[in-house]
Parts: sequence; C-alpha cells; structure tokens
Amino acid sequence: MKKQWFGIVMAACFACSAFAKDTAATHTLRPFDKNHPTANRNASDGVDYHGGPVFENEPTVYIVWYGNWTAKDRRIIDYYFAHLGGTTQNKINATYSDRRNKFVPNKMEHTTKNDYHDNYSLGKSLSGDGQIQQIVANAISSGHLPSDSNGVYFVLTYTDVTDAGFCSQFCGYHGPSTSIVSGKIIKYSMVGNPDQCPQGCETSVILGDPGSPNNDPGADGTTAIMWHEFSETMSDPEVNLNTAWDFPYCGESGDCCAWMFGTVKKDSHGHLYTNVIGGKEYAMQEMLKLLSKSRKGNVPSACQNVF
Repeated sequence: MKKQWFGIVMAACFACSAFAKDTAATHTLRPFDKNHPTANRNASDGVDYHGGPVFENEPTVYIVWYGNWTAKDRRIIDYYFAHLGGTTQNKINATYSDRRNKFVPNKMEHTTKNDYHDNYSLGKSLSGDGQIQQIVANAISSGHLPSDSNGVYFVLTYTDVTDAGFCSQFCGYHGPSTSIVSGKIIKYSMVGNPDQCPQGCETSVILGDPGSPNNDPGADGTTAIMWHEFSETMSDPEVNLNTAWDFPYCGESGDCCAWMFGTVKKDSHGHLYTNVIGGKEYAMQEMLKLLSKSRKGNVPSACQNVF
C-alpha cells in the first residue's frame, strides 16, 4: 500500500514539474503601489521590436472560471470580450506588426461557448503557475475547450482561491506554454479576483470609486486586468521564448501604461469609467499605442484608452 501511494505522489510531482519549466516565460502585472506610480509617458518614449511574432489572425478568448463565480460576474466579463473586437479601444493593439508586416487584427471572438466552469479541481490553494497550466491542460484534454494555438486561455480564480504570488507579486500574468498541448504553443493567462487585494489590484479602489460602473468591483477589476494581459498577448504572445514588442524602460505594451487611466468620466450613478464597450461602461487601464508603422529602433508611442 505504501508503494502504491509513493507512486501516486511521484506521478503528481512529475506532472507539476512538467509544467514548471515554462514559468520563466510568463510576464506579470505588478500590484499598484501609490508610493511608486508608473511614470508618465509621451511620444518620445519608444518601444523596441525584437523579431518575435504577434497575433496575425483573429484570436479567440477562452475563459476557465475556476471556482464559484457568480452569474453577474460572468455576464460583465463575457460581455466585454464579446464586444471588444472592432472597438476604438482594441484598435490600439492593431498598431503592432511583425517581421512579415502582418498587423494584429482589430477583431476577436468570444461567446459563452468558449467558457468552462472548473469546480475547484485542484483545490482552493494553488501553488503557482504549474497548476494554472494544469487547469488549462485539463480543460482541453477533457474536451471542454478546444486545443487552439490562436487562442488566449484565461484562468480566472475566484475570491476564495489563493495562488502563490497573487496580490503580493502580481495581479495577473500571461505567457506561452509548450507543455499544455504537445507540439503547440498555447497562450494563457492567470487573473485573480481583485476583491482579495483591492488596494493593489482593484481598479475602482485605485481610482477612488466606492463602487464600479457595473456595480461589481471584483468583476469590473478582473476585466481591467484581463484587458491588460490580452493586449500584451496580442503584441508579444511568445514573451521570453521569442519576444516581439518590449522596451527595457517599462516592459510590454500594458506595463508601460500600468495603472494609468487617461480621461476618466462619471456615469449616471457617479461611478468612474473610461470606455464604453457595446452598451456597457468599463474603467480600463491605458495601453501603449504605436505612433509609427516602423519596427526599427525606438518606435514612438503613447499611452491611450482609445485610438
């Protein structure tokens, strides 16, 4: 019996280590620090192209709801990604191109058919990126989500789930994995519900809003972090494996504008927002827009919320 349990434990450890090797390829959004805010940028602050790929084709966003997210939470987040394609906000991502002179399209696909509910399959205390990758791998191998190298898989952890580094080191991250599906580079992202650490990761609190545009600070804040990670995945999908757009001064397109919001407006209830997507208002971080089609040298850029 002891030998059998030893074999099970060793197999579990091997499974975790199989995913751990990709950890260094992830890129994080650090929590907001009011004592060290992001430096303001202007057109003279450029960004460098390092030769890697961008998303050339319309991506599909897949969401793994890890834990008991409410129906209201899901509606807010699903709606945003169902209506993001073709907007002036997403058009910012379309300023990025690769060595083939192919630009990121201002298109994307997401419906509730691209969602999967994972009922705490690995428990409520996650040990890090290896388990995040395992959650994506399980969703694909079990047939709940397709294997799509032109997709972005988000693992959204609910407020009762802890994950090593979340809140203390990052609010979310993205990266490529060669381990989730053999023979493919799968792009994935982890984003936790910022209700766990509102001072560092929740947009409404950082803006000084006691509520949020959709009356759900956790879901609104999650959407804002997802926008950050989605955009960086578009312009640098194989970060650190085969880097595309990155600048030593600030990082990727979202990092260069992290926790910057541009023009902030008030809705009819007095809540703060920056963008209207479909028929809903959202408070979103700015993204780095390229001001030139060149890929050589220090390409001029600026932080914006709309094109």
